Amino acid sequence: MIGSPEINKIIRKTLSPVLKESGFTKVNTRHNWAWIGNSIWVLDITAVGKYFSDVTGWPPMSIHVELGIYYDFIPAIDEYLKIDGQEKFLPKAHQCHLQCELLSNLDQSEYLSSLDNHVEQTRKDLWWIEPDGSNVEKVVENIKQSFLNEGYNWLKENTEIESAFIEIEKERDGWNKFYKAKYFAKHLNEQSKFKLYTHLFEQEQERIK
Repeated sequence: MIGSPEINKIIRKTLSPVLKESGFTKVNTRHNWAWIGNSIWVLDITAVGKYFSDVTGWPPMSIHVELGIYYDFIPAIDEYLKIDGQEKFLPKAHQCHLQCELLSNLDQSEYLSSLDNHVEQTRKDLWWIEPDGSNVEKVVENIKQSFLNEGYNWLKENTEIESAFIEIEKERDGWNKFYKAKYFAKHLNEQSKFKLYTHLFEQEQERIK
């Protein structure tokens, strides 16, 4: 069965150079960061793992690719947020204020048709990796194309704070949205929205208590 070292070698050969050309300055194969203005770009690649494999039938080395943007003007509330030797935040994608999955456009039907669950047969947010590693190069090449065609544009668009604020305001109402939105409004000096979201956040805090 193929292991992480063999897959990582292909990632470093095929995807890592593209990330560096796109502005990522800390490229660590599976976990990658770029610091662009007030934004931290994140690209994380994770294997689905044995438990997920046992439940769904996907091979354990199959991978999921997630992008995230962390905004440095929002006070950190996650005590597990890592910091590097230069005092730079190293968030994981799931810790970011905006998140986006890369999707596969490979025809994986020859693999997925063997799965029992119809939902698993149609999902696009995972890349199937054969246990013998025979399709790894094709998978990583497709991840690279997905990043170039969709992921990079998403990162660029939401590095514009005004555009990101629009996306935040579209989110479902709740503690997380109101917390982020009040700091976006403050950063953009939108006083009426800052007062609105501060009020909504305090109301939600009280409701939760």
